Amino acid sequence: MSRRGMAGAAGFAVAAMGAFVVLDHFGGSERFADLPGGADVRLVGRFTPQQVERLAALPEAEAVECDDTLYDVGIASGRLQLDQVTVLTAVHSAGLQRAAFVRGRAVQSDAELLAVDGRGLKLGDRVTVTRGGRGVAGSVVGVVARPAGQPDAVALLPAGAVARLDGGGGCREVAVQLRRRSQATAFQRAAKGVLGGDPDVTYDESLRGHV
Repeated sequence: MSRRGMAGAAGFAVAAMGAFVVLDHFGGSERFADLPGGADVRLVGRFTPQQVERLAALPEAEAVECDDTLYDVGIASGRLQLDQVTVLTAVHSAGLQRAAFVRGRAVQSDAELLAVDGRGLKLGDRVTVTRGGRGVAGSVVGVVARPAGQPDAVALLPAGAVARLDGGGGCREVAVQLRRRSQATAFQRAAKGVLGGDPDVTYDESLRGHV
């Protein structure tokens, strides 16, 4: 293939992904995409609870929470066994919630979880969630609609439970809601100071022209 043909194929692949790499001010990878759950910015890396707290304290941030996705998870109750399913973090910030409540309530501890409506789990189920030899037990206290961006998800667990299933190494993704869209670049600068490095950054499509 000619150099021009290779460039054209690469351009098509980027467009097909629906995410566009933009000018990187600090050295990390940046792009735009349609972020679910009201998030303006998504950071990808490895973040300790202390780092997440410091990010949440930045003046540009309205809400900051871990928002991981785990695959190949097992979920078992007294009436069903689900293998190799997807679970999400059940965030607490109203502006970052990826799915509307159908019934029940939000989680209040790591021993509680939310079920995705129509995926098999029911309100009140006692379940054990396992992944890679690690497990957590809990009760279904709420049922939510299918999450935007993750229609295959079966359940949403608190950040602490997700961290234990993932080996306790902190969260891999952080969702951010900004106070103002114009503060996206200022937030990224401040985040670099908090993290001491350059995480991958995705901006919501609505921030085009603001960063």
